[in-house]
Amino acid sequence: MKRNIFLKIIFCLLMIIMQVQQGYSFMKKENFNVTRNLNSNLVVKSVHVMGKTKYDSHFISDLSGIYSGDLIDSYGIDNAIQKLWKSNLFRNISIYKKDISQNEIDLFFELEDLIEIHEVKVIGTRKEQFPNIKKIKSGDKISDDLIQTIKNDIQEYYIKKGYNEINIRNEIIRENNKNRLYLFVDKGKKIGIEKILFEGNHVVKDKELLNLMIKTKKSFYIPIIEKSIYLFVQENIVKDLKNIADKYQSMGFIDIQVFLDSVWKEKSGNYGIKIKVIEGNRYYLGNVYFLGNKKLKTNYLKNILFYKKGDIYNKIEIEKNILNAYFPSSILYTYLDLGYLFVNIIPIEKRVIDHKIDLEIKIKENQPVYINKVEILGNSITKDNVIRRELKTYPGDLISPKKLKYSLLNLENLNLFEKVYSEIRPNKENSSVDIEWHVVEKNTNEFQFHGGFGGKDMKKIIGNFKLNFGNFSSKNFFQWKLWNPIPQGEGQKLVIFSQLGKDFTSYGFSFTEPWIEKTNPTSLILKGDYSIKKIKNEEDFYFLSQIYKNAKIEDKQFLEKIGTSVNLNKFLTFLDPYSKILTSIDYDKFIYNIKKIDLYQKHRFHNLSFLISLQRLSTEPDIIFPFSGSKIQLNSIFTLPYSMIFKDNNENKMKWMEYYKLKIIFSWYKKIIKNMALKIGGEFGYLGQYDDSKELFPFQKFYIGGVQNNLFESKLENRDHIPLRGYPFLTKDFRYSIPNYGGVIYNKLILEMRYLIKDFSNFKIWTIFFMEGGNVGDSYKNFHPLTMNKSFGFGFRLFWNPIGFIGVDFGYPLDIANKTQSKWRTHFIIGKDL
Repeated sequence: MKRNIFLKIIFCLLMIIMQVQQGYSFMKKENFNVTRNLNSNLVVKSVHVMGKTKYDSHFISDLSGIYSGDLIDSYGIDNAIQKLWKSNLFRNISIYKKDISQNEIDLFFELEDLIEIHEVKVIGTRKEQFPNIKKIKSGDKISDDLIQTIKNDIQEYYIKKGYNEINIRNEIIRENNKNRLYLFVDKGKKIGIEKILFEGNHVVKDKELLNLMIKTKKSFYIPIIEKSIYLFVQENIVKDLKNIADKYQSMGFIDIQVFLDSVWKEKSGNYGIKIKVIEGNRYYLGNVYFLGNKKLKTNYLKNILFYKKGDIYNKIEIEKNILNAYFPSSILYTYLDLGYLFVNIIPIEKRVIDHKIDLEIKIKENQPVYINKVEILGNSITKDNVIRRELKTYPGDLISPKKLKYSLLNLENLNLFEKVYSEIRPNKENSSVDIEWHVVEKNTNEFQFHGGFGGKDMKKIIGNFKLNFGNFSSKNFFQWKLWNPIPQGEGQKLVIFSQLGKDFTSYGFSFTEPWIEKTNPTSLILKGDYSIKKIKNEEDFYFLSQIYKNAKIEDKQFLEKIGTSVNLNKFLTFLDPYSKILTSIDYDKFIYNIKKIDLYQKHRFHNLSFLISLQRLSTEPDIIFPFSGSKIQLNSIFTLPYSMIFKDNNENKMKWMEYYKLKIIFSWYKKIIKNMALKIGGEFGYLGQYDDSKELFPFQKFYIGGVQNNLFESKLENRDHIPLRGYPFLTKDFRYSIPNYGGVIYNKLILEMRYLIKDFSNFKIWTIFFMEGGNVGDSYKNFHPLTMNKSFGFGFRLFWNPIGFIGVDFGYPLDIANKTQSKWRTHFIIGKDL
């Protein structure tokens, strides 16, 4: 009896549950599946909204598309759910139905709104470096998925930097009627690799393998003070394992296997790792067969391949010599440079006995590809011809990667564009290509104004201003309608400048036409300037001290200068795109005025000189902070031998300056590690005379010591100054003495280590450590090139496009005579780098 009662109770409960389930059907967020009991269309009698939401039924109907009186089925419910999720307003969505009659239902939307966030605060790091955080604005709805994405971004960012035990906690706190999302970031410490063990390596020693782990090694450390530091970053470890595998493959071990075998934690909290190496056998190159080559002969291709039968099978280099499109000595690059853009090269390895690999290289040359047309896009200011004259890619020519590279280099050197790139669009109908050059123009017009202190004791206030128009157009100068806001577009450069001080005034201009020839890049530069200066002390008077030894500074004295020059600058493209020759004719007229009572005495001097300069500048990735490349400059400046022309006219002989000067300047750059480069440089100069009986002007000679910033110097004459940090200018405290009024021969050597701290497109910051030495002599007979006044030190540099170079160096002299003076000396660098 009891058993029957119990069964009846169970039966009744099941019936109740079934009735409830028939009354409501539930849809979860995870699977979006609605109970499929709406096989026919039903009428929605009413729509109800419940749960933690601020939205009413009218808003939900508009959002879901379901209104009272609508006919719906299960697919309509699915569609409504998707619309609600896409609105990004809700955290949870549930839908219930209640049967009212056979064909009518009530719909219940149970919703939980997403939390509205007014501010995101990150504790433990800066939030600006995470884009997903920066996108969140006050009042935005935020989901758990987005919070988790942000946490993942932060975690991934710091794991890549070695913080493998980072912990991130989030909490939404309501403060002052605002919801704030707090992200608490505990980075922990950087996890280093305390032990690195290798197993299975027999051919390559552990030390050599450690040197191959360049990604895992900390990018910057002081070698003498610190030992090599390795950080546990899985991404970097994977790259270094590939470096080890590549090393083995270059030695003929093409079956090499390298993998991370185990990781453990040391007592210090750092990790230890073991790397397993399975070397396999060493292979050698067997026979090499070329198939399908018609344009290039087999012997020529074998020379490019370089490796011969019996050589170690260097898989890395062999593939590079065959398939590297960026390596000028590869087979693929050679075909591409001949116009075979669609060439297909397939190397096939065939193993034979005795660990020798026969290599079969199948070549399908296809037809050479010609350039159909060249288009220029993106230029609204710069005229097409200014861009086209820099290109080496012409319609009708064979396509060439080398010419594309040179064209890109030329366009970048114009300094008119933020970005330059090319796109190649094939035309399958006629085996040709169209080349599109895309440019993004930048503002090349600048107004610069700055002031500072100059003079011997830095007590003179000097102001400078400069107008720089980098894309000027002289053709449009008189066409007012084309001014925007000045005549632009021809790639010409116009600079107007002035310098003002209490006792000094100067102003001038320079105009550059980059192409005076239609086919060759030859630039013409015209310059003109006027300066006047009041002579007040010995520093100002030294220019004439050798000529007028009995003059008195007490009188009112002025020195005027009128200067003009014509320069021709031509690239020597038959050598390479980096070499050029600069020639110029410079004329300076000096007028020395002495006022006595109401009378002026005027003395005039003329300096007509000629310059021939050979230069080669090849630095990468740019000229501001080079990681590789070199700068070489050979200069010769000379005047006519007036002492021979005016033999019988002593007055003219005195008025016309005569001399000749030779200079060699070179710098070489080499990347050491990431963001660090080595610079080695040197200089040598010699000043000579046609007539030894005629005195040289002091400003023509060489001076060494300190750093002279022309930005705040009010000198009419361009003194040839050689910087030497750690020493003052015009001092007698050199151990190896230098002439007071300059020398006629000098040399200098410099060694610098540079580390790039920040690198942006228009802004760079770096630090330097330097050692340098130099000396000046008044006669080549008494000059000893290895006897130098030496110094060392460190400094900082900043480059920003609107202002150029700014820096400060701290130099310590090693060869100073006055031991009582303070050793360290500060030098400010303004305008250009040393």
